Amino acid sequence: MTEQLTEGEAAVLAGLLRTERKVPATTLATDLGEGVERVVSILQSLAERGLVKLDVIETETYNLTEEGREYAEIGLPEFRLFDAVQKLGGKAELDEAITQAGLSPKTKGIAVNWAKKKGLLEITKEDSATVLNVKASAATSVLLELLVVLMNGEKSVPRELGVAMEEALERKHVTALTSKAVHVELAEGKIEEARSLLSTTADGALDLTSEMLISGSWKDVRFRPYNVSIEPAFVNYGKKHPYAEFNDWLREIMVGLGFTEWFGPYVETEFWAHDSLFVPQDHVSREIQDQFRVGAPYSHGEILDETHYKATKAVHEDGGDTGSKGWEWPFSREVATRLCLRPHTTPVSMRYLWEHRESPQKMFIIDRNFRSETLDATHAQEFNQCEGIIMDKGLTLRDLLGYLTAICKGVGINKLKFKPDQFPFTEPSVETIGKHEQLGWIELGGSGIFRPEVTYPLGIKDPVLAWGIGSGRLYMASMGIEDIRDLFSRDLNWLRRRYFIT
Repeated sequence: MTEQLTEGEAAVLAGLLRTERKVPATTLATDLGEGVERVVSILQSLAERGLVKLDVIETETYNLTEEGREYAEIGLPEFRLFDAVQKLGGKAELDEAITQAGLSPKTKGIAVNWAKKKGLLEITKEDSATVLNVKASAATSVLLELLVVLMNGEKSVPRELGVAMEEALERKHVTALTSKAVHVELAEGKIEEARSLLSTTADGALDLTSEMLISGSWKDVRFRPYNVSIEPAFVNYGKKHPYAEFNDWLREIMVGLGFTEWFGPYVETEFWAHDSLFVPQDHVSREIQDQFRVGAPYSHGEILDETHYKATKAVHEDGGDTGSKGWEWPFSREVATRLCLRPHTTPVSMRYLWEHRESPQKMFIIDRNFRSETLDATHAQEFNQCEGIIMDKGLTLRDLLGYLTAICKGVGINKLKFKPDQFPFTEPSVETIGKHEQLGWIELGGSGIFRPEVTYPLGIKDPVLAWGIGSGRLYMASMGIEDIRDLFSRDLNWLRRRYFIT
């Protein structure tokens, strides 16, 4: 049987014969009044038959992120800090220089780190104060030139600014988009064969319809041949965010291990967030640079259980009935009732134990927490934590390490380390470290056995194992994500390329 062309193949081939030169598939599609994806699919079929030659040309374009656009308009934070120190005489205390530069809390750490890295400023300590000294004679930035060029609408980068692109990508000032353009021409020596095929175009039905099946007429219909080996064009379909899907998978693992899921409020009193966990009321974690305080519409909450409150107060002041000395410091109700955004999910564990005081118990929560962190590749101001507790008679540290290993290996992290740590509310305390293929060993979370100062005020005498693992870091180590900020990316190109496979 003579090989024939479908109607679409004939139209595309005829269009190529008219041009007699290499053309972009987009131009061919416009001339034929067809969609680009359909034309490319037809061209792939013709290429497999040796009639045309395809050339895929990749082009990389660059776009500014919101942060990159901001810096293009007002300047890079490290150079603004450098200029501020120069105006202050070449030497200034950190806070004074930050104020002079007009830097926000978000960009403060970025400015200091990059100014030091680029050799612009020297950082020293004088009488417990952080002092900045001008180290360079002048500050110039090829990176800033690059950002300005892109802000002006350029999509490609001049050769002389190419050296700055690596830094721009590292600092998330710029996103790169690789686009592919298909160019096509008739294969060498195939013009006469193409003309011959055009004279014997295939006819017949292309689609098998429901009416044909119902009536049985399909038996007498001649169908056009299909090329089932051609890969169809990629379609961007709706799907759940990959990080949200990972957290759902983590929930399935926890439920499979016999845990009950629990929830708690985002806004907490410091009693639940710190005091019930035997964190001293003057601890650094309560300062505004480490946690977010709530000031409006209310700044203080209420004590739910006066009996529990009094027992916790006694533990802080003199140890109560736990056998310890406590913190030997007056306990403040005003501090205990202050409102904050919860800095971890352990307050949910305490609320759960407050309602479930009889063994055995197994509870977990995967939910958001908030800390005043300096944003970098492994720290975010908002993060998800996988918190869990187990209460039963006879539990030991070996049981805790077994559960942590099961959870981490359940999400594909097989290389783990455990090392001693210190937390006010657990003893012994353990830090879990997992192997990230690109970043190396990263901290996954803390754990331990609740101290008597935590459980005795509730009347609980059985051991309680507890842990808090960052689910974002689990996802990073499990899926090879190198920057925690990508977990909340709004970059559709990144999200469409990111698949979650169990």
